[in-house]
Amino acid sequence: MHLTSKDISRFLAGIVFPSILTVLLFIVSMYVFIIPTFEKNIMDKKREMLSELVNATWSLIEEYNQDYADSLISLQEAKDLSIKRIEKIRYGKESKDYFWIIDMQPKMIMHPYRKELNGTELTDYKDQAGKLLFVEAVNIVDSLSEGFVDYMWQWKDDSSRIVPKLSFVKKYENWNWIIGTGIYLEDVKEEISILKKRLNKIAFIIFGIIGIIILIIVKQSLDIERRRKSLEDKLKASRRKYQSLVEASVDGTILIIDNEIRFSNMKFNLMLGSSASYVLSLKFDDLFDISWDELKSKINISGKSESFDAKLKSLKKPYKEIVLTISKVFFGKQEGYIIIVKDITQINLVEKETEQLSNEVQTSLLLMNQSIKHFIKDLVTCDINTPINEVARIMTRKNCDVIFTTQNQQIIGLITDSDIRSRIIAENINISNSIAQFISAPVISVNDNILLYEAILIFKDKQLSHLAVKNNQSDIVGVISNLDIHEMNRNSISFLVREVEASENIYEIEKTTKKLPILIKALINSGARTQNITRIITSLTDAITQRVIRLTIETIGNPPCKFEFIAVGSEGRMEQTLATDQDNAIIFENVNADNYKVFKQYFVELGKVVAKSLDYLGFKYCNGEVMANNPKWVLSIDEWKNQFKDWINNGDPKSILEAGIFFDLRCVYGDQKLTNDLTQFIFTTLNNKAVFFQHMANPILKYKSVVNLFGNIVSNSKDKDSSNIDVKKIILPIISFIRLYSLKYNITETNSILRLEKLRSLNHISKSLYNEIIISLNYLMLLRFKFQVNKLIKNKTPDNLIDINDLTDIEKTTIKKIISEISNLQTQLNFDFKGGI
Repeated sequence: MHLTSKDISRFLAGIVFPSILTVLLFIVSMYVFIIPTFEKNIMDKKREMLSELVNATWSLIEEYNQDYADSLISLQEAKDLSIKRIEKIRYGKESKDYFWIIDMQPKMIMHPYRKELNGTELTDYKDQAGKLLFVEAVNIVDSLSEGFVDYMWQWKDDSSRIVPKLSFVKKYENWNWIIGTGIYLEDVKEEISILKKRLNKIAFIIFGIIGIIILIIVKQSLDIERRRKSLEDKLKASRRKYQSLVEASVDGTILIIDNEIRFSNMKFNLMLGSSASYVLSLKFDDLFDISWDELKSKINISGKSESFDAKLKSLKKPYKEIVLTISKVFFGKQEGYIIIVKDITQINLVEKETEQLSNEVQTSLLLMNQSIKHFIKDLVTCDINTPINEVARIMTRKNCDVIFTTQNQQIIGLITDSDIRSRIIAENINISNSIAQFISAPVISVNDNILLYEAILIFKDKQLSHLAVKNNQSDIVGVISNLDIHEMNRNSISFLVREVEASENIYEIEKTTKKLPILIKALINSGARTQNITRIITSLTDAITQRVIRLTIETIGNPPCKFEFIAVGSEGRMEQTLATDQDNAIIFENVNADNYKVFKQYFVELGKVVAKSLDYLGFKYCNGEVMANNPKWVLSIDEWKNQFKDWINNGDPKSILEAGIFFDLRCVYGDQKLTNDLTQFIFTTLNNKAVFFQHMANPILKYKSVVNLFGNIVSNSKDKDSSNIDVKKIILPIISFIRLYSLKYNITETNSILRLEKLRSLNHISKSLYNEIIISLNYLMLLRFKFQVNKLIKNKTPDNLIDINDLTDIEKTTIKKIISEISNLQTQLNFDFKGGI
């Protein structure tokens, strides 16, 4: 195919002349814009560097001032330490650049090279150009707090050489100090000169390359232009072919060429609820909630289809759940995509997500739900006064990476092989010295019954490498290391916790929260114990609550004083289910009367926002309003102590009911100091309160069985015509029994199973009673979870009700046995408490 003279003229005008013009414009812009811009950028970066250096030094002074504010040192000590520290700071290529300090008089506080100026008045001090440079520095910070000043000064530590200099100065308001540092403009000019030479060389090379390229382009473009006309006709025919395929498709289909939607069939237009012309005016990202660039990167082979889950941004809310099937095609050498859009139901999505998460959880569950007692190593110890070299020999002989130190046969600290390398060998410490001054203390320990995933969370939270492990008698029996279980973390349930911690808003948290019912179903299917299920739910719920609190604080501002967000009731016992509502409160530290109203108002507002967010995430409001959004349950530590004192001393039914909920308190957010203080106060107040324990026993003794005289289970729900039984009402007397004995014997655990284990280890209950209660609780909780999950699958709201007709004969028999065991608990309560204790 030959080109006409018109085509050649169009080619010259479209390619050759613009190329030559581009070269000329590049030459002009090189010297008019690029080089001056580079010079400006260099100076801006130097200024920014000076600002950052001074800000870093300013922060150092702030640390010493904080020590003074905390009464750790005196004001003069803080200033002296600051001067001593800053005087030694050097930076730059030769490590000769420095910082100096003056005050607002101005008077020289510190200059590392001009020590003769230290302590002298600088009001009349001029540089060689006659500038009152220190007075100007004072004027700048007086009006702007910080800024730049240029002047003449000696070259670094060479007093014989005077050169131009630019300094950044900033005022430290608390001490009326001005901190400054600067750069020598000679250095900047030299740097710019080198840059200009390099740019000139690059420009000449570029000009030569462009000239060659233009010649090549001219030749090749002529050939391309000839082929273009030939391919254009073939391309039109190919597009018509694929457009016909799209139009005939029974599914919603669109055709994309050059990232533009070129055609959509009637089925897709109906799915979107719009006209074809409207669809063609949109981009792919306007139609779907997934990035087109992201999808394209995953489709590499022409003719091979790839499927992706997505949402169609339908004009009629809500958005539609869809599956995109995308195939890459070519129109000649032009890339195109045929996209088939299929609508899918919510049930299919749930089933798919359930299967995926169930497989994922079951893979890790067997490992991460095991107690750490199966992974602990033997304890290696030495005396606190053992020499370092002897400690190293023991570690080598025992092939261990940690050794615990003892004093009077009590473990008081530990040291790892990493500590020995970094803190002793690297610092050239005499290895005949005692190990005492290098140990880490106190030793952090955990019970041997905690799960592996709980240990992982502790390692992460405390930033530890090793944990001591205790048995039920609180004796340290071994050690577990973070390294040993690091690989186990890859598939553990803690990934959900990390997902919540990384969430930037409540909607991202919601995505993880929605996985909870599916997670429970997967755990039940995998045969997990109910205690493990509730622990995992607690870890995730705590992470969600903590993240919501942090996001709320970012919105409403930092708290005016220390506080703790506590969980009570089933949440406090770490026994949440899918039907658990909110039970929480706030403790804040004691404040003076002038601040009390404002401080409480802040925490009530915090509680309202947190409670509302949790309700949105599926943790429903408490019907009894036992929540942090209720001012009644937002109290100072002393108010809480008075509240518990009233409950314990009154003993009326309402007090017993409220106290029962709050005796299960647990800190969810905060450093636990206030919670620990309150817990200690509670146990002290309960001492010798026999009447109160009798009152607490009464509701358990009044519990009525749901088994009638004929041995049949009857409804205990509010609706007497219903065949439902409320499992929570069966569990309640068991939980209350455990709580009562735990309070009596000063057991600080809040979880019912942990309380029970402690009671058994202290011989306050028999082994047979312990086993009966454990089996009963596990069975009832598992049954509760099973029915709640089934209701969720049927899109019903989960609750604690179970239809008697849905129970198998074996299940009914088991419930009857559990209820008869509650009668035994009532008998023991009568014996232990009815006549006084």
